[in-house]
Amino acid sequence: MLAVCLISIGNELLSGNTINSNATYLAKNLTTLGFRVMKIITIPDDPVIVPTEISQAIFSNEYRLIMITGGLGPTWDDSTSLFLADALGVPTELNTEALSIVTKRYQNLFEQELVETAQITPARKKMAILPVGALPIDNLVGTAPGIFYEHKTSNTWIYCFPGVPREMKEMYRLIESEISVLSEEKDVGYFEVEFTTGFTDESLLAPYLAQVRQKFDVWIKSLPEAYQKREKIHLIISKSASSRNDAKKEVLDAKEYLQKLINSLHN
Repeated sequence: MLAVCLISIGNELLSGNTINSNATYLAKNLTTLGFRVMKIITIPDDPVIVPTEISQAIFSNEYRLIMITGGLGPTWDDSTSLFLADALGVPTELNTEALSIVTKRYQNLFEQELVETAQITPARKKMAILPVGALPIDNLVGTAPGIFYEHKTSNTWIYCFPGVPREMKEMYRLIESEISVLSEEKDVGYFEVEFTTGFTDESLLAPYLAQVRQKFDVWIKSLPEAYQKREKIHLIISKSASSRNDAKKEVLDAKEYLQKLINSLHN
């Protein structure tokens, strides 16, 4: 099993001012690749809490992949790079490659007349200060580079992305092929199918789902809405296996079996 921990940083997430769509996006995409997201943590911009949670995730030796979102920008509260270095027990440094990314982005924004100056101010330079040993990830949407760090002792890959969803999604797209290699190491496959049943009452559907679970090693999630005359219950059947084909066969067989059970009600 390739376990993942997602860490979302930001007071705005905990106050309810911002919906944590980043965690949902990453969990969905990583699950599709064959990873298993074991924990999603949302924490404030706190100099004690953030390094502590990151350190616990790293040194628990439970996760092959840790992804952190938020706190990479130019303002005083954007300190994820420093917090990561603290958790790792390494110093920070001005990363020349990261500085080049920041410099090019501001020059491009200046040429588009989207910023008043291309000058690399201390606040802008701050975004290029990374933990020693870290590698920057290009930001094609915003200005703050992402961070990659391979912690060899725990065999964990750590990624830090900006909190702005558009930036995070584009940065994830850049590294998705890299993390796909991890799933290939374990020959892990994942498959899911979604469909809508004719049921409007989840309690009546439940016995049929139990029968499917007794026969097939799949996960079935029913997604009911509030009771409505026209509402039909939506289902997701999924499985992780040694290959995607194995997972697909089990899921589709389970779906076919469930549909036969449901159809028998009307015969």
